Parts: sequence; structure tokens; C-alpha cells
Amino acid sequence: MKNILILFCFLIPALSSGQNSEISGSVIDHNNLPVIYANVVLYSLIDSSIVKVEYSNETGNYSIKGISSGSYFIGTSYVGYPDAVSPGFDISDSDLITLDPIRFEPSSNELEEVTVTAKKPLLEMKPDKMILNVEGSINNSGSDAYTLLRQSPGVMIDNNDNIFMLGKSGLQIFIDGRPTQLNGSDLADFLKTIPSSEIESIEIITNPSSKYEAEGNAGIINIKLLRDKNLGANGSLNTTYSIGQKSRYNTTLRGTYKSKAWNTYGTVTGYKGADINPFNLYREQQGLSFDQASIGNDSWNGFNSRAGVDYILNEKSTFGFLANLSKSQGHHVQNTESDIFKTGSSLIDSTLVAMSDNESDRSNWNINGNYKYSDKQNRSLNIDVDYGKYSRTREAFQPNTYFGAGGMILSTKDFFTYTPTDIEIATAKLDFEQDFLNGRLQFGAKVANVITDNVFDFYNVYDENRELDTERSNDFRYSELVYASYANYSMKINDLSLQAGLRIEHTNSEGHLTALIPSENELVERSYTDLFPSFGLTYQLNEKNRFQLNYSRRLNRPSYQDMNPFRSRLDELTFEQGNPFLNPEYSSTLQVSHSWNYKLTTSFSYSHTRDLITRVTDTTELKSAFITWLNLADQYTYSISVSAPLPITEWWNSYTSITGVRTLNKADFGEGKFIDLSANTFSAYSQHSFSIPGGYMAELSGWYNSPSLWGGTFMMNEMWSVDFGVQKKFLDDRLTVKASVSDVFKSTGWSGTSDFGALYLNVDGQNDSRRFKLNLAYRFGNQQVKARKRNTGLEEESKRIKQ
Repeated sequence: MKNILILFCFLIPALSSGQNSEISGSVIDHNNLPVIYANVVLYSLIDSSIVKVEYSNETGNYSIKGISSGSYFIGTSYVGYPDAVSPGFDISDSDLITLDPIRFEPSSNELEEVTVTAKKPLLEMKPDKMILNVEGSINNSGSDAYTLLRQSPGVMIDNNDNIFMLGKSGLQIFIDGRPTQLNGSDLADFLKTIPSSEIESIEIITNPSSKYEAEGNAGIINIKLLRDKNLGANGSLNTTYSIGQKSRYNTTLRGTYKSKAWNTYGTVTGYKGADINPFNLYREQQGLSFDQASIGNDSWNGFNSRAGVDYILNEKSTFGFLANLSKSQGHHVQNTESDIFKTGSSLIDSTLVAMSDNESDRSNWNINGNYKYSDKQNRSLNIDVDYGKYSRTREAFQPNTYFGAGGMILSTKDFFTYTPTDIEIATAKLDFEQDFLNGRLQFGAKVANVITDNVFDFYNVYDENRELDTERSNDFRYSELVYASYANYSMKINDLSLQAGLRIEHTNSEGHLTALIPSENELVERSYTDLFPSFGLTYQLNEKNRFQLNYSRRLNRPSYQDMNPFRSRLDELTFEQGNPFLNPEYSSTLQVSHSWNYKLTTSFSYSHTRDLITRVTDTTELKSAFITWLNLADQYTYSISVSAPLPITEWWNSYTSITGVRTLNKADFGEGKFIDLSANTFSAYSQHSFSIPGGYMAELSGWYNSPSLWGGTFMMNEMWSVDFGVQKKFLDDRLTVKASVSDVFKSTGWSGTSDFGALYLNVDGQNDSRRFKLNLAYRFGNQQVKARKRNTGLEEESKRIKQ
């Protein structure tokens, strides 16, 4: 860290000859309450031309930086109020000016009591991220975090619940700035427990700076949960019922109370639901064909809760404590029938009838202590200490019966597995910021310690009696210790903004397999250090055109379970085996973007990933296939995206985003097993909002994904969906009623093929996606003061857990 700061001290003076003037202020209403998301425009006093455009933040404050010397005035606008302006003022190089609050007054023909609600656009394009505003969306009500991600522009989820962004895997999912520590089906199960009524927005960050953890080749998605922003006592009750082939419901109660020195808040959500998933698989290997038809029935129930308290010591210092607890139970039953025959023949040799009856219990809790300091010198310090534990227990009974011609039983094999998993995570991090040499300096450090214990007990079942199979049972223990530090500097020279940063991470890891019968590769140890630079340039050509260039290097570590070398049985014909020799994958990304008139955004990105971690299905025995994880040699990704709000009339507004991706995967594993695949993918998202007489609002949205390359070997077919909903408010806008239909045409089924080595696969599946949803939300209490929002330090580690 010391060497990094010395390097910055030498580099920065050479760049610090520009102006760093700043104008700050606030926007208030006629009751002296802050106005959030108001338009704040800096005008030239000479010709009233637009110089800069900003928005007031969640406390009503705004800041405009990098202003050249001259004469200006501020103009503000907000739905429901006449425009307001500030007096004119002069500014010189390096001046820091704080203006008096700009006050909105109701127009003379309005009622004395004015209630104004500003609706943020569904999608916002920022220089460093895209924001999907969930709160207030009609079609997003009654949904969950998993479904919202599936509908997000540029995001795809495959049939194994792996999440891709712009064709790249290795995406990191944060909840309120904290990594989930989960992936695969575990992450999917967890995201399905977060109702959309609990989500404020989803931030999609494709090219994070060095301040963020280096984990996540495809970038970071941060799901921001709702927190009541008003002081005093207030809360809300939100309930949703949806019906498709199966029914689901959830209810959320949220409350906040803030006094002068204390701020307490809490949320609890209960949910229950079911799903049905038909699945078909055709497989060819070593002269045999397998035609499998199956149907899965899932049911689940549980609760999520979080509670916190902030103590405001003084205007500079705040202490906070936050706790999260979630528990759930799930039941999955998969019934499968597989016809086995010689490839090219229509004569069935045998039929396998199998069932997988799985029961699971999951609990996840974590606690966070936080200290935040900020002063009038624009310095800030944030310290987080976290501890969390994730536990999951699964029991699965798998009876298998082979039938011959005429229905004669050939053989029966029954199995039972018991697979508990425990993961403990402890982290501590520090972040500091201050003005430095006409710019802004950020630096910090983090340490994270993870210990995971995975038990796999395999039993053969004879006449309902279980017998432990010592050759197939094991205990895999994995520990990982990561030290990280970073420095980031940003500054502005006239119309050019610069940002440069460097992150250093050192990792020590150890995977230890304990088997009842000793096997190879019992201990795998690693120790490595990596550098992760980031760089960004933003050039404001004029008031309507802005160009941006970003570069970053990132990594993606393998999940804890994917490194477990022991073989587990998914069914009689399919096995799964981890790879303890998986290497982290490294990705370098370059992105160029252009924004016109703060509306139309176009971006192009190039990414090269080395040692891509991918899920591969391969052959092992005559009738069996196994799933494992390998490092590909290279993946190359090119993407271009265009997005813009398109106001059509006063009562019809729309937003459209279009993305094109070209992906190339290359690898050669020897023995005729090589990968050389490419795909051109097109995706689009469009949302339309309509104001209808009588105080109704309607929303029509849809998305489309063209055929694409997922993972290392699967070529997937197109997917698309259309949603429609209507909203009406009652009781002085305290009660909101929303009704919607998701996947109107039931078009989100997935299908695809894979041809790797001596194995050919053709698969298709469907889920219970066409649903009618009814959502009721009621707000109560007063609506006055703002609550503090904060993140914690556990975000990065928890997302690598598989549920």
C-alpha cells in the first residue's frame, strides 16, 4: 500500500494543472423538506446555455464539480411544481461555493396542501453503471430477485441457474453492497426468497473500479433493498399472491423509527410457493442413445428478516449495527423415465424409471458493525466488521428400476445421500476518502477469511435399510484467506475527467479431502498475489455529447463446492465431480461509451478471459455421463449496446435497450476433446408506461434473447417474454393496488445442444412462468426524515456458495 501511494504522489502533480471548482447546494419544498431526484441544471448567465446537468440525491443535496471560471445560475425542475432558479453568481478557479437552498413553491392555482411523487425511470444509464429501478414498477411487483435478474438487460440465466452478463460468466451478486457468497442453484434459491417489494433498485456494473473487490469477471450486480427514508415512525405492509400452474404468496412488514440520536429499522418477509418444471434430454454416447423425459415439482417456504440500529454520536460520527437472518425449507421431487437404445435403432433395449426425492433446510445469518466518519473538509472514513454463517442440509432418496421388453424388471438400485454444508465467513474492511491535489483520493484495505465444510455421505439402500458406501463418502474442507488493498485517484481538468486505480490481492487457500477410503489429491494448497489496475477517462465535448473510456482487470475464483474432487450421483445415469485443480479465471475488459443529450447511450466493450471456468458434461463409462468443471484456454467477448428513453406522448413514455454480443470459446484438452465455438447474440428490452384517465397507470414490457453460447459448450436457442400490468392508488396514495400478468405467451422455455468429445446432448425445459399476480401495498406512519443507508464488508465472499 505504501508503494502505491508513493506512485500516486509522483503521477498526480503532472496531471493536476486543471480547475477543480465546485458548486453545492440543496433543493427543498414549500415545507422545507428535501426534494429528491429533482433536475438541477447549471446555466451560463451570459446566454442561458446549458453547462452541466445533475440531480438532487436522496437527501436533496446536489454537487456540480469541475466548473470553469465564469458567471452562472442554477435552474431546478420537479414534477408538480413550477421551475425555480437561483440568483446569478461568479466562480473562479478552485472556488468551493455553497448556494442557499433552492425552494419550490406551489403555483397559485394549486391546493394549499401539495403532495408530489416523482417516479424514477425504470432504467437509468450512469457513466459507471446501469440502474434498474424496481420500486414503483407495475410488472415487477409480485416478483422476486431471481426473476428480475432474468429480465434485466444483458443478463441471462441458464437451466443450471448460472448467471451471465453480456455473454460472460463470473458475475458477482451483492445485496446492499454485501456479497451473497452463493452461486449456482444455491444462489437461485436465495434470490427467489427476496420479493420485489423488498427491492429498491438493481445496479449493473460492468466495469468496476479498483475500489471494488477484484472478484467477478463479468462485473457486479448490486441489489439494493428498500429502507424507509423518512424520519419519525413509519412503515409499510406489502403482500402478493400469484397463480400459474402453482400458487405462491409472500408478505413483507417493514418499519423504521428515528429520533435525534437513534435510528432503528427492521423488515420481516414470509413466503410460500411451488413450481413445476418439465425437462427433456436426448443423449448420444459410445453408440448408445438415451431419451429422457422428466418432470420436477418444487415447493418451498421460509422467512427473511433484518434489523439494524444507528447511533448518531455527532454530525461527524455514526455507529451502526445490522443483523440478517433467513431460514427456508424446500422439497423437490423429480420423476424421470429414460429409454435406452442403440443409436440409429428404434428398438428400445431397456427403460430406466427413476425418482429423486430431495428435502433441504437452509439458514443464513450475519452480523455487521459499522463506523462512519465525515467532516466539512470532505474527508470520510468507513469501517466494517462482519461475521456470517451459512448452513444447508440436504437429504435425497433415489430409487432406480430398469425394465426390459414387456415391462419385466431387470434390476433395482436404490440410493440415499446426506449432504450438509457449513460455511463461515469473517471480514474486516476500511475505506478512506479525501480531496488531494485538486482531485479525490480513495484508499482502503480488506481481509476476508472463509472456512467451508462439505460432508457427502452415500448410502446403498436394501429393503429400506441404509448401508454406508465408504468408497463414495467423504468430507471436503476448504479454507481461504484473502488480503487486499487499493488506491484510487480521480480528478477533472476542464472537460476531461480522469480516474486511475490499483488493487492488490494476496490469496492463501487449502482444500483438504478426508475420505473413509484414502484417495488421490487429498490436499491442494495455493498461494498467489495479483495486481488489478483500473483506468477511466470521461470527456465532455459539449453540453450534449460525452465520451467515456474504461479499462479494468478482474478475476473469478472457483466456487467452494466446485473444487470438491469426490463424485456425487445426480441420478443413475449422471454424476457430478468437482475439480480441486481449478485455477482462477482472469479477465481484462475495455469499454468505450458515448452519451448524447443525457439520454441516448451507446457503448462498445471487448473482453479477454484466460482460464475460463466452465461446466462441461463428458462421458466416463458406457452408459454414464459426468458433469465437471474445467478451465478453458480463452474466451473472447465483443459487445455493443444502445439504450434510450423514448417519450412518445404526454401519456406514453418508453425505454428501450438493445445489446449485441459475439462470444468465442477456445480450448484443447487432448484426446480429441477440444472446444472451438462462437456465437452472435442479440438481446433487447423495452418498457412502456401509460397514464390512463381515472388515475390508472399501465405498463407493458418485454425482452428477447437470440440463440447464444452459454458456458463452454452449450448452444442455446432463443427466449423471449412479454409482461403487462395495471396500477391504481387509493387512500391519499397510501394504498397501491397492482395487477399484472407475467410471460403472457409462455415463451421463456429454454432449449439447446452440446457436442463435446464423444457426447452429444439435446435438451429443453420449461418453468411455471406465466402467472397472474395481485399486489397490495400500504404505507403508514409519518413521512418526514431520512434514514441512513449503508453497506457492509461481507459482499464479495458469500456469492461463491452453491445452495
